[in-house]
Amino acid sequence: MDNEKSKDEIVEAKVKEKKKDGKKAKVIVTSRVLFISVLDKIYLTILGLVFVFGTISVFSGPISSLGYGFFKRVFLEFVLIVILIVLYLFLNWFYNCAVKTILCLTKAEVYREHYFPFKRSEDSIPLEKITKVSTLNLFWIFRAVIICQYHRFPLIFWTWNNQEFKDKLVELITNNKEKITNEYEEKNLLNESMHGYLMYIILGLLIVILLIGIIKFGFFAFGNERRIAGTYYSSNNIVVLNKDGSCDLEGFSNNIRSCFWSYISKSKEVEINYQYSYYYSYYDNNVIRLKYDKNNNTLNYEGLILKK
Repeated sequence: MDNEKSKDEIVEAKVKEKKKDGKKAKVIVTSRVLFISVLDKIYLTILGLVFVFGTISVFSGPISSLGYGFFKRVFLEFVLIVILIVLYLFLNWFYNCAVKTILCLTKAEVYREHYFPFKRSEDSIPLEKITKVSTLNLFWIFRAVIICQYHRFPLIFWTWNNQEFKDKLVELITNNKEKITNEYEEKNLLNESMHGYLMYIILGLLIVILLIGIIKFGFFAFGNERRIAGTYYSSNNIVVLNKDGSCDLEGFSNNIRSCFWSYISKSKEVEINYQYSYYYSYYDNNVIRLKYDKNNNTLNYEGLILKK
């Protein structure tokens, strides 16, 4: 029995010794990098602005025009969303690197973990190796603590509580060998409380796309362009107005590269924009307007009548 008790006591002593050896250091001051508290908001603002202005750019334009290209714009919006997802993952990666980067002070050392994409570095400076500690306040916003040491470059860490870090470091007079661990909370740019807002944004986007599609279909089905589209000709001139908004011209200009048309209801004119080439690689644009006669289905270009 005595032998068994002695064995148990030895095992228990070893366990206590291991626990003592693995004891975490008591951190006196912990510093995070500048702007970490607002970095997620900055990144989300960037994503939001890209989404809003990108969507406006994709769907802006004359919806009633035959050349609006609704389904092409829906595809471009899908591409924009894919780009936003990739951008989010990229920014979220940098955000987590910033969150995990710390500078700690214990009774024994100054410890830093620095994270970059694909790279993690550690710095440990015993207190007896430190020769000087100073702070830097640049424009009242950019604050840094500068730690000088023997035969090495100074360690510069940009943080808000640089003065507190310096004051605590100066006060220390003891030394021990405790291990520091970086206990950080896993964070993402989009936290759980924002998921509901994200669903509303997606739902709102789908409603906007659906409304634009309905409006576009209404203009296509009942608009003037559908009725005006067709082939108009005179003795030497031909104008072909296609339903997709493109057009073909004969007798107005040579070497036409592209041609698009639209109807201006206010002035009752068909406006044709075309690009033509001259002098080999030189190009120019031109615009012509033709009066549309609804009753006779004719186009009038400076007295030239083209019949349908």
